Amino acid sequence: MMNKIFTRALLVCTMAASMASCNDFLTIDPEDKPVLESYYTSPEALRSTTMTLYASKTWSNFHMNFQWKMDMINGDMYYTYGDEGQWYFGSYTAVNPYINEGWKGLYNVILFANSIINDIPKACSGTITENDIVKATAEARAIRGFCYYWLAEVWHDVPIVENNSATIASGNFKLPRNTQASVYRFAMEDLDYAVANLPSEDGDAFRLDSRKARALRAKLAITMASHKDYGYDRDALYKKAADDALFVIENTRALTEIDYSTLFDVESNNGPESILAIQCAVQGYSFGNARNTAWSRSSVIADQTWGAGKGPTVSLQEMYTQNDRRRMWTYMTGGDYYPMLNRAGGGYTYNLVSRDDSGDVLEDKNEMLAHVKKYIIGKGADCDGNVGINQDAANNIYLMRLADVYLTYVEAKMGTATSTSDATAMKYYNMVRQRAGVTEEQSVTYEELLRERRRELAFESQTWFDTQRYRYREGDDKALELINTGYGTGYNRCAMFVNKPGVTIDPTNENDRGSYHVVQSTADWGQYDPINLRAESFVAPIPAAVSSASPSLSAEPVDFYAAAE
Repeated sequence: MMNKIFTRALLVCTMAASMASCNDFLTIDPEDKPVLESYYTSPEALRSTTMTLYASKTWSNFHMNFQWKMDMINGDMYYTYGDEGQWYFGSYTAVNPYINEGWKGLYNVILFANSIINDIPKACSGTITENDIVKATAEARAIRGFCYYWLAEVWHDVPIVENNSATIASGNFKLPRNTQASVYRFAMEDLDYAVANLPSEDGDAFRLDSRKARALRAKLAITMASHKDYGYDRDALYKKAADDALFVIENTRALTEIDYSTLFDVESNNGPESILAIQCAVQGYSFGNARNTAWSRSSVIADQTWGAGKGPTVSLQEMYTQNDRRRMWTYMTGGDYYPMLNRAGGGYTYNLVSRDDSGDVLEDKNEMLAHVKKYIIGKGADCDGNVGINQDAANNIYLMRLADVYLTYVEAKMGTATSTSDATAMKYYNMVRQRAGVTEEQSVTYEELLRERRRELAFESQTWFDTQRYRYREGDDKALELINTGYGTGYNRCAMFVNKPGVTIDPTNENDRGSYHVVQSTADWGQYDPINLRAESFVAPIPAAVSSASPSLSAEPVDFYAAAE
């Protein structure tokens, strides 16, 4: 099945020649476009094309070169090098290459979806029924709606491209930005259609069905409801989100029956936790999950590795209690043992500094005294060949998973209040905590809910969206205070470990965390003084490569629906 997904993602669109000179974000490379031809003569042929909506290749610019940078700006991941490091400092500009990759990546997926929505129905014949076409359209609209949700949260005001073919045929590429509110509306219309028209279940576990589409819609609804200034019926939106999330929860395996420790391994691909995931495979660059390479600490545990300088920030580490079972599957630190890594060496024990038999350093400590574990599955030899040598691991990348739905339900039941003790909401809040092995609560405030989401969803690019909703509810100042104080831990993102004064570090004490202490200023021998994000950091700039080709994007945004109403 996965081979079919990736094969279909490589086929060529007959529109390729006419699209080659158009604006970059309206088009994609010819080898990445879906086919429009008389091939669509059976439901199976149509479904083979909708597979591409989930393929890593389709999403590659987004997930390989942009998505995880969100973990740096929200203060979960420490990394300060080069253009990637600009996300850690919140200093990225329109020329940051990853801004362009994220924009291009999401519009790339939208192009695929638009092709299915607008073009494929005209190309279908034979045994394909209207019902088949509606299902395919609903699947594509769900994905498109979710992509516009992402665009609205990262860039806020963005062009709504409803039909790439029609735009290209018109020759009018002076697309304006559309207001965030109208992007939300467009995305909600897509998700409403998907919920109404997708089947209740699908034989392919990776595909969206009506239940999963309701999970995506719930997340959009609580985001819209967070806004105080758009004239929304916020209570109605929160109720819609609660109803959707509850339906998903009640019709899915209980969260407490799902093992958190294996959630990010290949064995959990498309399991009950997965709502929507990018489908990955060992088939070369951009066809798989690159995090195993980008985040792995060293060659001891990975065939390719760029992760030595990356790690969980001090504030993220402070979020976990000692008995939180999620912690060691989120990040590695002193003494953690992983039998599934470095199997040839008897497993992997994380030491702050590792030395070989001759005393030479194999792995050195970083400023966080910790490295990322989530999505790290080791060498190819550790996991039955499910890691390649071209940044292509086969463990899927979650875009939304079940625990997020549980916590979305809690947020929806809280609504415009600042806390909740609702019995059902607390039941599901505590099921998230039960799986983690931490104490149950009788009530939860909005800020505590955000902290729980950070613990559960760290390194999944979700904390950015949580901060945005907090900002919509409480304003820039409160959101900046939250993120600049490490979600209330008191640790700014500049915090790092250095040698304790008067302590000489040598092989006898280099693996003792007591030899180090946390500093938050250059005066105390840290690398940085407090790094405080500004309100401007909450909205990414339009990529320079796009705005230079489309100057109209620099104008004030307009309501997408205004002309039609």
